[in-house]
Amino acid sequence: MQLQVDSARTIRIPHLEGDQPLLPWPVAAIGGGLLAALAGCLVVAGIVFVGWLSAIAIPVADMLTFAGRGWLLVNGGRLELGAGEITLVPLTLSLGVAALVGWIGAFGYRQARLSSAVEPAPARRSLLILATAAQVALGYTAFTTGVAWGVGELTDGWAGLVGAAGLSLGAALIGAVTADGYLLAAPWPGWLRAGLRGAGAGVLALVLLAATVLLIAVIQGGGRIQSLEDSIGFDTGGVVVWGALLVGYLPNLLGWALSWVIGGGFSVGSQTLVSLWTTQLGMVPAVPILGVLPGDGPADPWLLSWLAAGVLVGLIAGLVGARSVIGGPASAVAAAGCAGVFAGAVFVIWLWLSGGGLGVLRMAELGPRLLDSALIGVPLLVLSALLSGAVVAVVRQLSDRRASAAS
Repeated sequence: MQLQVDSARTIRIPHLEGDQPLLPWPVAAIGGGLLAALAGCLVVAGIVFVGWLSAIAIPVADMLTFAGRGWLLVNGGRLELGAGEITLVPLTLSLGVAALVGWIGAFGYRQARLSSAVEPAPARRSLLILATAAQVALGYTAFTTGVAWGVGELTDGWAGLVGAAGLSLGAALIGAVTADGYLLAAPWPGWLRAGLRGAGAGVLALVLLAATVLLIAVIQGGGRIQSLEDSIGFDTGGVVVWGALLVGYLPNLLGWALSWVIGGGFSVGSQTLVSLWTTQLGMVPAVPILGVLPGDGPADPWLLSWLAAGVLVGLIAGLVGARSVIGGPASAVAAAGCAGVFAGAVFVIWLWLSGGGLGVLRMAELGPRLLDSALIGVPLLVLSALLSGAVVAVVRQLSDRRASAAS
């Protein structure tokens, strides 16, 4: 079966007749969602267990309770720690679980298709996609609800339960839609497809930019980081847990770096600011990774040149989008603008997810300054993408005129 999208793109959808499902559809979807939540919870429990080996005097029940609350934190909940609470979500674990749930959504949808004797109509496919995602989310959320009940957070842990439902439903929908292929093969406007392709290039450029900034900061602050680690005196288990925490919070740190380089900066506590133009810190906790922070006071004016990196990201997104569309100047500019808007949306969502808190007082506000970053970063990306698209459109128009004159 083939669907013709446009003159340059043909997508083949696998033929499913004659195959048999491995599992009944509800078992694959609901059971898969439950197993995904179990796998994620076991990863959190494993990290907590390694840390507990260095403090074995803590009762096992308290360790298990902490692990369960840690699982709620992965889903957007809160983790009580003494008199305070942690709301800074480890995005690596959240993204990993979302990827697993997406794969299960695709698997469950394929089982639904294989159990059907006839080729379903598009409307029927949409219902199968929604039903599959809902069943996966049901299994995932049911397990998380059981964890919340077990650790005494069924009432106060509503944020984790809502986050679990949203994460599992969204990831399963993406997986099911991808497995179906029909919506992806639908005749969307060429400029929209090209814009999405350009946005993908822009997001990749954002990741590389954030990684570069964070790497430079770690190299420059390596001595301070080492001093803080030595003062804490990690044992073997502590080193493992600290490494796991760094990996778990790596997307958060990259979001902070991104807000610094093309946004409004970030905070490491109330009434603090780390930005391209100034740093206001005061007292900060002795967390080794915070050794990358610069000293208090106005920043070197040359640091503002980092804003050119944001312009470059927008130019890349617009260039890829404009060059990927077939059509006139208007299509090129539309594709570039679409790429810039989508890249800006991902930028804002990334920064929003990377924030949180490590307490109830001064450290309750950690992460990017979202409004300032959106007001600076999004126009920077969109306008530079439009500029790139306009240049491509002009070059194309000049080339067409030369070709017409030559003929």
